[in-house]
Amino acid sequence: MPDAGAAAQRKDADDAPALRKLFVAGIAVGALIALTLPQQTNERRRLTPDPQLNGCFEGAGWNSATRVDRLAALQEVNPDIPASIQTGPTKAWVLGRGAWESSQSDEVIPAACEEIDVVVAHSGADRCLLLSGATSTAVPHHVTRWERHSSSPTGWSVVSRIRESRQRMPGEGTRKRARTLAARLYSRLDDVFASLEPLLKKAAAHTHPAYKATMTDSKGAVLVMCVNWGNLDLLMNFLRSACDKKIDIRNLIVFAADPKVEKALKAIGVLVFSHDALGSFTAGAARSYGDHTFVEMMWLKLTCVYLVNALGYDLLFQDADLYWWREPWSFFSTRPDIDTFWMDDGARTSRFAPLYPNTGYYLIRHNPRTSLLCETLVGMYDVVLAWQSHQAVVSQVLGEFHALHALTVKILDKIEFPSGKQFHHNRALFEKIKRKEFEPYCFHMCWTAGKADKLKFLKQDGLWYLEESCALKNLDADDAASVKRCGLGPGTCEFVGGN
Repeated sequence: MPDAGAAAQRKDADDAPALRKLFVAGIAVGALIALTLPQQTNERRRLTPDPQLNGCFEGAGWNSATRVDRLAALQEVNPDIPASIQTGPTKAWVLGRGAWESSQSDEVIPAACEEIDVVVAHSGADRCLLLSGATSTAVPHHVTRWERHSSSPTGWSVVSRIRESRQRMPGEGTRKRARTLAARLYSRLDDVFASLEPLLKKAAAHTHPAYKATMTDSKGAVLVMCVNWGNLDLLMNFLRSACDKKIDIRNLIVFAADPKVEKALKAIGVLVFSHDALGSFTAGAARSYGDHTFVEMMWLKLTCVYLVNALGYDLLFQDADLYWWREPWSFFSTRPDIDTFWMDDGARTSRFAPLYPNTGYYLIRHNPRTSLLCETLVGMYDVVLAWQSHQAVVSQVLGEFHALHALTVKILDKIEFPSGKQFHHNRALFEKIKRKEFEPYCFHMCWTAGKADKLKFLKQDGLWYLEESCALKNLDADDAASVKRCGLGPGTCEFVGGN
């Protein structure tokens, strides 16, 4: 009989090559799994509870947590406020309840989140975050700031969210000054409205067609400016820039701060409004940011916007030191859902947080939310005086209205709508503009020490049209010809006048 053991050995030998092949194949499959499994696991764990956090949120209102890309998450929730305006870490936390395991790997915010509260808080070394859940919807809706204080009975003292900017409260004299101006306006408001309405109707007849097609609760859209004699040349330079680019600005209405500038603008056909109920203003240009003349003109900036909005018109407000390449109305028409558009100021301090809007160029649509915003700001002129800044006050109120009344806000792209911050800190952009390789919509020559610098920089970059004969010192309000010779007026510049 054959040896059974020998036969088994021969069979094992015959099967060895097959087993080796199977073993090698198994190793290959295992290696492939080993290479792909961690990546798949990581993709899945992005939106599932982190095992290291088990129990961390027990009893605190949440049972799921995930770390997400900070900028991507903020931008997904609100793409109209550039997330990059708040510098910070690369990651952010999303906390919630329920099973997130079913979330897709490409989701930044889990689909289970039907609502999300967004908190952006300073993460300094000695700063902590007390995050409390609540079963009621009646929650504070504010991130209040506290610090340890030995003299406080509780050991903690509430701190202003903008303490670093050292803003002072208005005193009695300041409040009285603001009340006097407000009483003067409101006591004659009906007369002001009656005088202004015909001019607005005339300007709104030239509402841009694309923008007009998107209006829902408005009589029309107008371009609004306010100016005194000291800045007439800046306004005239803007008019020349629009004429040169063949941009129709017949929907422009200018609120004149003094009789001289009113007379000069009427000579070239610009629609002009003035009323003694608005107060009296210094004719000269402000010497520096925040000086008496500067703050005095802020009252006119507040009231002109309030009046136009209150009468039912959409408006684009801008300062005199603007230069246009392209008409902006077509751009604004693409987002009829936005209540307010604001140029990005570029500042990133608590004084202008949280949205950092520039108040020298912004659009406001007429609706109940914006009407309340404009009237609220008029009532805060005492704070404007105390803070020596219209923009600082608007920044705080705008952020509050965005959260409290769901006022929709879009901060404009800083390349398409550059401010003085870009002029000084992104010279490559302006060299590209000088070579005519790129045209933004407009440029605001802010971030300067005063008017002298505005003129210097505008001329330096070839953005100044007025000849020396049209320098402010050579203009005479009583001599219409001295203004008309500056390339403006009927028959000279058909895009100005509202006729």
